[in-house]
Amino acid sequence: MKRKTVSIIKACYFTEKAKALYERLSSSLPDIIWLSFENKDELDQWTKDAFEKSVPLLFISAAGIATRTISPFVKDKLTDSPVLVMDEEGKFIIPILSGHLGNANQIAEIISSATGAQAVITTATDVNGRFSVDNFAKANGFRIVNRNGIKKVSARILSGEKITVYVEDSISINDSNIPEEITLTKEVSSADVVITTEEIPAAELKDTLYLVPKKYCLGMGCKKGKSFEEIKNFAEEILKEKLDCELQKEVHSLSSIDLKEMETGLAAFSHYLHVPFEIFSAEELMSVKGDFSESDFVKETTGVSNVCERSAALSAGKNYRLALNKTSGNGITLSVAEKIPEIKTWDCISGGKQ
Repeated sequence: MKRKTVSIIKACYFTEKAKALYERLSSSLPDIIWLSFENKDELDQWTKDAFEKSVPLLFISAAGIATRTISPFVKDKLTDSPVLVMDEEGKFIIPILSGHLGNANQIAEIISSATGAQAVITTATDVNGRFSVDNFAKANGFRIVNRNGIKKVSARILSGEKITVYVEDSISINDSNIPEEITLTKEVSSADVVITTEEIPAAELKDTLYLVPKKYCLGMGCKKGKSFEEIKNFAEEILKEKLDCELQKEVHSLSSIDLKEMETGLAAFSHYLHVPFEIFSAEELMSVKGDFSESDFVKETTGVSNVCERSAALSAGKNYRLALNKTSGNGITLSVAEKIPEIKTWDCISGGKQ
C-alpha cells in the first residue's frame, strides 16, 4: 500500500529563476501532481480554486506576495489550504498556513528532503517536540468537533502540564506508546480530551476537546480525466442518499488502484476530504478476503475484477463491514467500507516523507 497524504501541489512563480527552481522541484518529486501557474492577473481566482478544494499552495516568491494573495480566503484552520513559501534560490521552505491539519509542515519536510532547502517550522508543539493533539487527530482519522479546544490543550502541554484523555471502550488502543504528556482516564467529566463515537450536542462542548472517529473508507475508480467536481458531486449525492453521510465529517480515507495514482480529480478529492489517498496494486487488491462483485471488463483493464469494493475493504482493515456495494454512474464507481474505530498511533510529530 502507498499512503499519500500529499497528492497535489499548486505552485506559482513570477521570475525565470523561480521557474527553473519549480522545474527542478517537480522533477525531483514525480509522485506528486504539480500544477504550475505564472499569470499574476489571474492569481486570485487560482488561489480561490485551491482553497475551495483545500489543495496545497506553494509560492516560489516573497512571503509578502503569498500573505496578501491568500488573505481573502483564509477562514478556518480545519479546512484552509496548506500554504508554503520558498525563496527563488531554494534556500528555505516555510509553511505559513495549516501546518498541522493541512500537512504544510509535512510538505515542507518532503521538499526539504528532496532539495536540501532548510525547512523553517514555527508551530510551537513541533519546535518544542511536544505532543500535538491536532496532528494526533489527523493521524488517526478523528474529526475535531470543537476546534477551540485545541488551543487549551496545546497551551497546557506547552506549559509542561499533563492532559487527561478519555477513550470510549468501543475504541481500541493499538499503540501502547502513550506520550508522557498524556494520562488516560475513565472519567469523562475530568477529561481534557474525549474520544467518542457519540455525536456531542453543541451545548455540552464547553472547554473539553471532543474527537470523533471517522468511520467510512471510500473505494473509488473512474474513467480517465474525470474532474474533481464530477467525483465530488457523485460521491456526495450517493453517500447522502444511501448512508446519510456528510463527506467531510465521516470519511476516513479515499483509496483506489495504483493505475489511478496520478488521476487529478481523485487526488484533489482526497485533499478536499482532508484524508489520505491510499493506493493499492492489483495484487494487493486481489488478496482481500470477501464477497465482491466481479467484472471481466475491469479485470481485463486493471488486472483485478473489482477496484472500488476491494480497495474500500483493504483500507478499512480487519473486521470491516461493506456498508455500500459497488455503485456506478457517470464513469465513476464508488464503494464504502466501515472500519472499526481505533487509536492506531500516538506518534504525531510533524515531518517525514509521505
